[in-house]
Amino acid sequence: MSNKNSNFAADMKQKGQKPMTREQIFAEKAKTYGICYSTICPLREHCLHSLLTSYKPQDRLYIDCVNLNNPKMQREGCPLFAKDEPVRMPNGLHTIYYNMPGRIERSIKNHLIHAYSRKRYYEYHNGTRPLTPDVERYVREVIKSYGWIEEPQFAGYVEDYLW
Repeated sequence: MSNKNSNFAADMKQKGQKPMTREQIFAEKAKTYGICYSTICPLREHCLHSLLTSYKPQDRLYIDCVNLNNPKMQREGCPLFAKDEPVRMPNGLHTIYYNMPGRIERSIKNHLIHAYSRKRYYEYHNGTRPLTPDVERYVREVIKSYGWIEEPQFAGYVEDYLW
């Protein structure tokens, strides 16, 4: 078992849940995730859109799928490509403010609310939505831009697939 999977399993045990297998995760995600039926795409062997074709529920009459007529699809730079490996993402922003002076905290918070909307900011803040790598990178840049040099301490980390 890789280190990533063992971290994921440890996180699940801490939450009192039984760790899900890759197949169980894919079966759950396939219920709402768009799939790709391309047979010529060079990325199909490592793309979640393609891998989920065999996990779609058979009792469904309609399914969401990728538009293969779009000229951007089925190429190396496919905008919908989603890697088939889980990513470790920070979860919960509330702990990054613990050692900060109030004026820096308020400035950073207002900046992030303006960038992501109040609702999305509080999803990140409370840990109901993990920070994707792009969001994490942006949060770190914003913190540094306001003069805070300490490394941000997030409330926790989760491993999940980027959808």
